Amino acid sequence: LNSGTSDARTLSLIGNLNYTFMKWITVNGTWNYEGNSAIAKDNRWGLFQSYGGALNLQEIESLAEKTERWLSQAKIRYSWGQSGQAPSGTSPYVGTYTALTSKYGTATPIIPNSMQLEKLKWETSEEWDLGTDLGFFNNKLTMTFDYYDKKTHDLLQKKVKVASTSAYSTIAWTNSGSVENKGWEYRIDYEIFKNKKWLLKMDFNIARNENEILKLPSNLTEDTYSFGNGNYAQKLLIGTPTGSFFGYRYKGVYQNTEDTYARDAEGGIMRDLSGNAIVMKNGSYLCYPGDAKYEDINHDGIIDENDIVYIGNCNPMVTGGAGISAKYKDWTLSMRFNYRLGQKVINSSRMNNEAMYNTDNQSKAVLRRWRSEGDQTDIPRALYNYGYNYLGSDRFVEDCSYVRLQTVTLNYKVPKKWCEKVHASSISCFVTGYDLLTFTDYKGQDPEVTLPKKVTDLSKDSSTT
Repeated sequence: LNSGTSDARTLSLIGNLNYTFMKWITVNGTWNYEGNSAIAKDNRWGLFQSYGGALNLQEIESLAEKTERWLSQAKIRYSWGQSGQAPSGTSPYVGTYTALTSKYGTATPIIPNSMQLEKLKWETSEEWDLGTDLGFFNNKLTMTFDYYDKKTHDLLQKKVKVASTSAYSTIAWTNSGSVENKGWEYRIDYEIFKNKKWLLKMDFNIARNENEILKLPSNLTEDTYSFGNGNYAQKLLIGTPTGSFFGYRYKGVYQNTEDTYARDAEGGIMRDLSGNAIVMKNGSYLCYPGDAKYEDINHDGIIDENDIVYIGNCNPMVTGGAGISAKYKDWTLSMRFNYRLGQKVINSSRMNNEAMYNTDNQSKAVLRRWRSEGDQTDIPRALYNYGYNYLGSDRFVEDCSYVRLQTVTLNYKVPKKWCEKVHASSISCFVTGYDLLTFTDYKGQDPEVTLPKKVTDLSKDSSTT
């Protein structure tokens, strides 16, 4: 039998200061002095600060007198702040030793098992935000807008591989890499109509986030690609967002023999020393009419990893939602929409159903595959366990933009006098429908695919990076 116990501790000392001057100027500051037992003594404590200020313009007397009939709120605010994240685990910075099972004579050898990490420190994020809050006509119409910029430094990398000459295979944690997330958010709420019986209101919001890698982790493995059907290259490049797709540019299907000839940068047919036309190759396989056609980026007559390019990313251009609610006496009908626009996704399900590489069932789309010269199709011929007709390319990268009716709810609130008869404070009966309508051109089953994790999450495990 085995058993164990462990301890991990965090201690925070937090101070906050708020000050209001002449009712319309407000400033605040917060100081968080935090320590964590997962970090060695030299860097165990970190000071994370935040400061902000707001101008409540509706409180200015000269302005309030002129706008009191229609302006309920007019606030401009700015804030800057820091936050820190410590590594997980029980004292992961501590160097440990282990005993070998084999003995040296009569003694049991002791060898290092994990490296001492005295320089490990906090992962730190800094963010500033500029925003405004507006309210009109006794707050029947309200708006909020924010613009933000967040940079994260010293990203925590977990289980980092190191050279075996160091006597270790991995180290528990290290700090490396930097990323930036910036964007804006907007929301509007409007009470359209209200009286004793009726209430009609709506809301709408939209947001955009741009992600960019500023500095790559020092332990990043550059080559994470092996040539083969269905494989996409995994790359993190400075200046590009995480969740980027790298693969081949799909150009359709070779129609005839002449179409399979390799072309130079000017479009001329490439020839060998004997003057014969060079036939394109997909990997080591010679191309024939009906095979998949990919763009030869370096014009060497061979489609391989040297022809891989950036073909999109999975970050949506904008996301948001909208809602409308109508109430009549004790009845309420509400609808909620959500949407994503400009998001790309690799439709791996479609790839498998159009591969025609083995005996798996295929989609009806393969009925229009290439069979003879002149066929107008983007689906190559069927090849059983042969060739490279479905390399990782933009053929399977699709726009999964959508607008969805997320929920519809009809609610009835039982009158209070009826509730009192059964000794209840309130009773509500409702019926809700989910995902009733979806508007999209995505060919897959559901366009609401999972969004990528935050960059700081993706970078923690070097095996997935």
